[in-house]
Amino acid sequence: MWLAMLTLILVGCTVAALAGVLGGALRQHDPEAMAGQGQPAGDSVLGKVAAIRKTRDDSWTRRPWPYIRDRLTFPPLDIPAVILHSSITPGKCYRVDPVTLTCTCSYFLLRGSHAAVGSKERLCRHLRKVYAERGALPAVVNMVLLDDVHFCETDQLWSGEVEGVPVAIAWREGDPWVTIYTRSNALNQPPEFQRYNFHLDHASWADSRAPKYNATAIRQMLADWFGDRKLMA
Repeated sequence: MWLAMLTLILVGCTVAALAGVLGGALRQHDPEAMAGQGQPAGDSVLGKVAAIRKTRDDSWTRRPWPYIRDRLTFPPLDIPAVILHSSITPGKCYRVDPVTLTCTCSYFLLRGSHAAVGSKERLCRHLRKVYAERGALPAVVNMVLLDDVHFCETDQLWSGEVEGVPVAIAWREGDPWVTIYTRSNALNQPPEFQRYNFHLDHASWADSRAPKYNATAIRQMLADWFGDRKLMA
């Protein structure tokens, strides 16, 4: 009887000792546990990763972002007012007046109406649609105006030609993604344009998709604008 009890006691002590050893080993490899037992969180693996991300993000906030005055202006159009149906709310319509560059939608009433006539900040999606259809602008600019996914009224926007190919470039301060619109099909065909995205931090094209004709020259422009030689191809 006493031998069985002694055996149980010895087994219990052995299990407890092994648990203590294993627990200490696991805590040494657990950055969160170490941070909670006197080790500064910044010294843990997770803390170091967070610090690296914060430094990278802050570097873009501190970066001297270029301000290139828009070459594009949107003066009033001498065409009659039109009624456009809402693409979001079925049955809702808005009156768009190209002569005064006004619209009855909520965006224009709250924001666009306060912007100067001729600025892109004044254009709601309905004014953009009218301008794209009737404004006699370059095809690449019309693509930008109709791109509801990426168009932002407060983005910096440049448009011109790069190596003889029409290009529009848009960027937002603090955002490492730059949006590029340029021609994608053969030059002997009616022009077609695509949207490409370039990441300033990684100095690379999204999904490895680069413009067909002027990718190197566009990267050179970005390197000049942002003062960063690593953006060059």
